[in-house]
Amino acid sequence: MFQTCAIVRTPGFNSGYKRLTAEEKKRVCFVSSVEEIPDRNDGRIMAVTADQLSALLKKNETTLLYLWSPHCSSSVCVSLKAVQDCCDQANLPLYVLTEYYTDAFPQNEFLSNPMLSVNEFHYKTSYCNSYMKRFLSELIPDDNRESDSNHRFLLFSRGSFVQSYERIEDVFP
Repeated sequence: MFQTCAIVRTPGFNSGYKRLTAEEKKRVCFVSSVEEIPDRNDGRIMAVTADQLSALLKKNETTLLYLWSPHCSSSVCVSLKAVQDCCDQANLPLYVLTEYYTDAFPQNEFLSNPMLSVNEFHYKTSYCNSYMKRFLSELIPDDNRESDSNHRFLLFSRGSFVQSYERIEDVFP
């Protein structure tokens, strides 16, 4: 006799968009190429392409991008409130790119700027690892990209990648 195990819920494996309630889906805005991303957090999650994020990052002298996984329990993952507080104290604009939607909405309230996600329809996949790799390869040129995938904090100057950090303590020593 054979036994098997089926994994039914895997937060982070897929975007989780299909599992959102109808009300939650209304709060995800797939930003078109002619739309602008709002300046302030209005409770929605803005699904963007790398080009759209790059244009947004060019608006600030220096910006921190946090690649956030809602269910990450590693020491490199920090609460959104803690990161926002650090950035507020340093007067550093923060954008959070959630890797998937599962449990992202309750944390959105702590952010000053809109929470972002990868536009999975643009990248033609709902598989998290695939769209994150494609997105980041477009956002950061090959010669600047670091191989360490544990780095969740990315610093930009006028839209140009400067450096990545593994821990929030490295950003604010």
